[in-house]
Amino acid sequence: MAENLHRTSAAESLALFVPQTDEERTKEEYINSHPLTASLRADPNLVESRPHMQLPPAWRKINLTAGTLMGPGKVTVPPFSWAARDGSNYVQISHVGTDLCGHVGIVHGGFLATMLDEGLARCCFPVLPHQVGVTAKLEINYKAPAMADQFLVLRARTTKVEGRKAWVEGHIETLPGEEGKEPTILATASALYVSPKNAETMAKLVRTGFVICDRNRTLPHPLFTGGYFNEELLLNPSNITWHPSLSRRERFQLRGQRGFTVWFTGLSASGKSTVATALEQHLLHLGLAAYRLDGDNIRFGLNKDLGFSEKDRNENIRRIAEVAKLFADSATIAITSFISPYRADRQMARELHASSQAGDDPLPFIEVFVDVPLEEAEKRDPKGLYKKARAGEIKEFTGISAPYEAPENPEITIRTHELSVEECVQKIVDYLKEQGLITQTEETR
Repeated sequence: MAENLHRTSAAESLALFVPQTDEERTKEEYINSHPLTASLRADPNLVESRPHMQLPPAWRKINLTAGTLMGPGKVTVPPFSWAARDGSNYVQISHVGTDLCGHVGIVHGGFLATMLDEGLARCCFPVLPHQVGVTAKLEINYKAPAMADQFLVLRARTTKVEGRKAWVEGHIETLPGEEGKEPTILATASALYVSPKNAETMAKLVRTGFVICDRNRTLPHPLFTGGYFNEELLLNPSNITWHPSLSRRERFQLRGQRGFTVWFTGLSASGKSTVATALEQHLLHLGLAAYRLDGDNIRFGLNKDLGFSEKDRNENIRRIAEVAKLFADSATIAITSFISPYRADRQMARELHASSQAGDDPLPFIEVFVDVPLEEAEKRDPKGLYKKARAGEIKEFTGISAPYEAPENPEITIRTHELSVEECVQKIVDYLKEQGLITQTEETR
């Protein structure tokens, strides 16, 4: 059975909360009468709302902030927010009670992180496709203790937008009670939000409030698989079942080796495929099962339906991550050599390997950054791609007309303009031995 529960508009949300206790009335009146509130309401470029009240009641009950964290002693009254129509900035005023503490009398840092994640996201949503995004990265710095039972102000601004991605910075500060008193900054944050491939479908379901009722349980979200909307699953989520087999540990023991993925990333012509091929050969000579998944080769079969737009590149990496995980799960060493220019996509691949079914151990994921300067890669240019990109014949070419986001904390970094292929392979093999991922050598084989 399915039902439609509609979200309220920003204007409608302002009238939905009616204070029931003296505490709620006091906090509500304080926010409404504060000079900051007046100045925000006077700005014609800002849209005022109470975003948690925009959720349908059935959603609110099981929503973390709108349900679990809302109420006496917690977030006392639903926060007020003011969002710029162009997604450039956002302000939110809240009151935090005494029951959200880590240390006695000090608001838990995890709660502040939740506030920042939601607030920064709401800031940039207007500029993302279909106004939908998911958190790809969130970094927080705590500056001062946030004392309980006080009013807090969250401020955010969008600093950069590229296609489906938006970068946002913000902070939480105190709300001074005295005019002219400077607020204290309690925590700062920076974040990256990405509009998923299924954003249009998600937005449609969110707008209509579509939910699924299955065995008397209401699911307040659509069901998706692999980044694409799956209508059959939505109508009948019981159509698929995970079928257990041997555990990874058993499979690894029986095959005499551990499965894992070595993920090469770097610019075109950086030497990824050359080193990956040599690594595969070396591991095979050691008697280890290994298989290389190459960026070009995969596009002759599995991914021949994909182009080179950002959307198709994301899907290209998603599929490869899934295939690499299957190889690793089978006790094979998966070696992938793809430009994979976006950190969010590589993080997705890493998290996919970390996930497990039925208590299986996570699969090791080793990111190898082939760190070669653009000038060096362009100088090599074995396929003539950089030359074509410079001439405008190839659009969205990584390093020229499309970005490459270098890894921040790769397990291994190799520089093929400084080391020979053999030296690069040895560096990787040494790391694998140090981590206990391989034990065979040419002498013990």
